[in-house]
Amino acid sequence: MFLYKNIIKVAINCPLLFCFPSTVEAQTWGKDIGYSALIEELSETPEIDFTSIIYIQTEENDWHYRKGTSEASEPTDLWRTANFAEDNTWQLGQTPIGYGDNDDNTILNDMRGPSANGPEPYTSIYLRKIFQVNTSNIPSRLLLKVYVDDGAIIWINGIEVARLHISEGTKTFNSTAQVHEAEWESIIIGKANQLLTEGENIIAIQAFNQNVSSSDFSIDINLSSCPFRVSLIEATGSDKNFLPEPAPIENPPLEYSFNGSGPFDGQSFRIKTIDELLAYNSSGHALAVARRFFSNESIVPWVSFIDIYSANQWASGDYLRTGSSLPPKTEESFVQNHSWVSYGYNDETSPSEVDNIIVIHNEAVRRLDYAIERDQFIACVGLNNGDNTTVPSILASSYNAISVGNTNGSHSRGQTVSAIGIGTGSIDHDGPGRIKPDIVANDNSTSSCTPQISSAVTFLLGIAKTKNEKNALLPEMMKAIIMAGASKKEFDNWSRNKEMPIDPVLGAGKINVQNSYHILIAGEQEPGSVSKNYGWDFGFIDESNEVSYTIKLEEDVSEASFSLNWNRTIQSAEWLDGNPYSESIPDMSLEIYRKEDNSLILYDTSNSKVDNIEHLYFRGLRAGEYMVKISSNTETDYGLAWRAETGKVSETTIDADLDNEEFIFNFSQLVPGKTFILEKSTDLKKWTSVHTFKAKKINENFSDPIDKSEPLFFYRLNWNPMD
Repeated sequence: MFLYKNIIKVAINCPLLFCFPSTVEAQTWGKDIGYSALIEELSETPEIDFTSIIYIQTEENDWHYRKGTSEASEPTDLWRTANFAEDNTWQLGQTPIGYGDNDDNTILNDMRGPSANGPEPYTSIYLRKIFQVNTSNIPSRLLLKVYVDDGAIIWINGIEVARLHISEGTKTFNSTAQVHEAEWESIIIGKANQLLTEGENIIAIQAFNQNVSSSDFSIDINLSSCPFRVSLIEATGSDKNFLPEPAPIENPPLEYSFNGSGPFDGQSFRIKTIDELLAYNSSGHALAVARRFFSNESIVPWVSFIDIYSANQWASGDYLRTGSSLPPKTEESFVQNHSWVSYGYNDETSPSEVDNIIVIHNEAVRRLDYAIERDQFIACVGLNNGDNTTVPSILASSYNAISVGNTNGSHSRGQTVSAIGIGTGSIDHDGPGRIKPDIVANDNSTSSCTPQISSAVTFLLGIAKTKNEKNALLPEMMKAIIMAGASKKEFDNWSRNKEMPIDPVLGAGKINVQNSYHILIAGEQEPGSVSKNYGWDFGFIDESNEVSYTIKLEEDVSEASFSLNWNRTIQSAEWLDGNPYSESIPDMSLEIYRKEDNSLILYDTSNSKVDNIEHLYFRGLRAGEYMVKISSNTETDYGLAWRAETGKVSETTIDADLDNEEFIFNFSQLVPGKTFILEKSTDLKKWTSVHTFKAKKINENFSDPIDKSEPLFFYRLNWNPMD
């Protein structure tokens, strides 16, 4: 374990820790996560379509614009819609549109007015543009880049998607913006597939100046689907390095890009952290993580664009902006990898200082959860190494990220931590008692396991994008697909119960790309329809409703897994809207019933009161029809995924030990943690209990004396799925 004394400036006043992975080639673990088996099944490596589509370019010349001398329509929002009929007050122009800074193609000479005989001045303009979207290429995320001096509100198909440098609320034709010098700013529009329509779409902009006498004004945009980019966030070592390979120049500027070499040949790195305390040579830790995550030796060699941050600066000014009054910056990437952790306090920290650190750490995690929900990316975060360590306060305590452990259990445990008894008692960590990790991988450290998960997520996102399964790219949906696909077959002692949705050490199990691929390609299923062994759905539930899915199993299954995931929503915060902090964390439950003779038999329930996941798992389900039911105490989006592997159910074999005059019962495919009852009968009508036990392993045995007084015996094994 390496401990570095550099601290996260302002935001996270604590050391960062990571454990070096080995430098073995990343592809050596492809077989271990089910990727090699998937390629053998498919007979070839699947093609990934990661192209980005540009819908509106900068400096386009067919914008319809209107000077803000009065409202653009009646009612005042009609002009934002596609069926609005423009009158002769609308003109055609090329962006940028503005005046005063010598970079505009369409000049508004009269915006400042008035002249003796000229028009009155105005502080805003209205812009409209139709753009086309192909039904097979509707993206899940849009990247909107805006160049504005001073402010703007932007709508797509009548829905507000961006507001820059202007206060909340309805604005009129003569409203004004805050003072802002033009620079290109990026905005991610998440769940774009729910916003866009096939064919014609309309973007509408109202751009504002700070006042009628301002020296300049300008507006231009670029709209595209998000290029497939990933982010590597790395803790710096004692040598101050954090890059997977050296930058070509000694002191690169911010956003400096350079081409990779060796295992990164054909890939482009963009440096997102510039600090005089850092160096820009290769870090051994970053190299090993990157090789597993996205290199030519990984399972996603097609990833072309990588952003790289130093973790200290990422948590403060470069991204999260913890400790400031500003929200996190925009994340263009689809996946973030965090092979680092932070605690912030120890046994020697005073109670009041513990309180201060918790406040900062809570803010950092809340900012990450907010950014995941806003920009619709997936963050994979590692636990600390060592089975005697507690769950780190950042980032493994995030609700919306995917937390990662090791198959050997050599990682933090004990659920997310509470500070009661450590601090003054007046403040605590967010949501103590939640199960971590969400999933595990097999490698020599959590630093190595985390990029395995990041690479698997990236691969599945590429498949979802290629197959036009847009909702599968959403973070809570992909997390459900990953967790439902996780394998438990390697773990004899994996267990869960009604209040504990996943195993406290192994999470949902070991990452398995092949299983998750089968779930993904089965396609999105509708509630109420009859589905089969594999499927998923990104759905919405309100507080008064239940949602149910019918699953028909044509054959017995040896393993069945169901995963329900939803995000924490940050509703307000000082750094978001200036208001006191508030959040929404729905309390959901997941149940499965078996349908028999027009009745429903409850088989199992997952109903944690603290986690934002629910999970059901069976080693063996009989063929038949089942109903999966979801309920919630408040409205929320959710991701549900399931798989049911055809095979044998739990079996019992009997051997006779005549020397000891006893029967030996061998039970297989048991579900650890569930109660089983061995029953005995002489007539198949009256059954008596012989042995009741709670399974600790998949396979167990039991011996029962042979009763020579009866010529014939029947035995059966019952189990209580609700126990």
